[in-house]
Amino acid sequence: MKALIPLVIVLIALTDNASAQTWKKHTVTEQGHCNTAVAMDANGDRHLDVIASMNGKVSLFIAPDWKEIILHRFPGEKRGCIHSAVLDVDGDGDLDWAGALAHGHPFWLENPGKEKAQNAAWTARVIDHEITGIHCILASDINNDGKLDLVINNFLPDKGIGDSIAWFSVPKDWKNAKQWDRHVFANGDARGGSHYMGAGDIDGDGWKEIAVGAKGKPFEDGNWFAYWTNPGKAGVKGAWKKTILAENQLAATNILPADVNGDGKVDWVASRGHSAGVIWFGAPDWKINEIDPDIKQPHSLTLADHDQDGDIDAASCGYGSEWVRWYENDGKGKFTIHTLDKGQQSYDLRSIDMDGDGDLDLLNAGRGSKNVVWYENPLK
Repeated sequence: MKALIPLVIVLIALTDNASAQTWKKHTVTEQGHCNTAVAMDANGDRHLDVIASMNGKVSLFIAPDWKEIILHRFPGEKRGCIHSAVLDVDGDGDLDWAGALAHGHPFWLENPGKEKAQNAAWTARVIDHEITGIHCILASDINNDGKLDLVINNFLPDKGIGDSIAWFSVPKDWKNAKQWDRHVFANGDARGGSHYMGAGDIDGDGWKEIAVGAKGKPFEDGNWFAYWTNPGKAGVKGAWKKTILAENQLAATNILPADVNGDGKVDWVASRGHSAGVIWFGAPDWKINEIDPDIKQPHSLTLADHDQDGDIDAASCGYGSEWVRWYENDGKGKFTIHTLDKGQQSYDLRSIDMDGDGDLDLLNAGRGSKNVVWYENPLK
């Protein structure tokens, strides 16, 4: 086991605003390349812990001292999972963890409960044996049964269910089931290196649509953003209709739903995570609006009301420009750029109240900067 990493706090000044406040940067670990990190209270002490994957393992870091507990190992693997999510798979009241290696199959780790969570490895169980090369795992209730499902893409075009995306529901007999119930909605029409999904009710019928960006090179037919309309009451056998939001979007990746301009319609916020730029698509004509044209490789994206003024803001970190930025929405879709940090990379950024003070902080998986950090929102 690695030596404990001491808690490090760095003061970062917002440089884009005369009334800049100060966010605190907290270091969870500095063990190496990390693509994904999520937060949950694993041991029931009301402090959010962090689960991150790096160096061929999945590790739980216990707050506030960030003691490392290794939950799962990948023999012979030097890196970790490409993406992850938390949800209560087994319905026992605590959160479990789901993830996958970049070229592997998705699986989940069963949380043994708050008394045992930090004492031993968690039991690993398969989600799907066929889907391969995932690049995103999204937890969302797709079939409106009140339980979280998982949306997972097949990143590799020549393996698994190539050029497709599916959502997965937990089987009733999850302990004995060979895998979860798979529902393919993008059946062969998600070519081009599908990346990060977002789910939201775009048409107001009470059922969530699912959107994705396709990065393109080295994959064919990429560089687009699109969403698929949920058939709703038609159930899992109903056909999902694909709608192209925009083509010629170089290295498209993340896309998330939100009413950006306060008109009551759900828009899409997106990033070109392997080229440059954060944008939003305005409903219903999907006109593109710039948020930040300069940020390079904004591979992470999160939406939340970070200043608690009643509208949805955004945040990203460009691993090319190495800026951590949050974008302050004026409520009408115009954004002010705030740079929180420089010299920091990211593959995965989450909005979550890490310190329990009622405002949303930012948890960042540091990719090439080889760390996991979180930024403390200065609101009180």
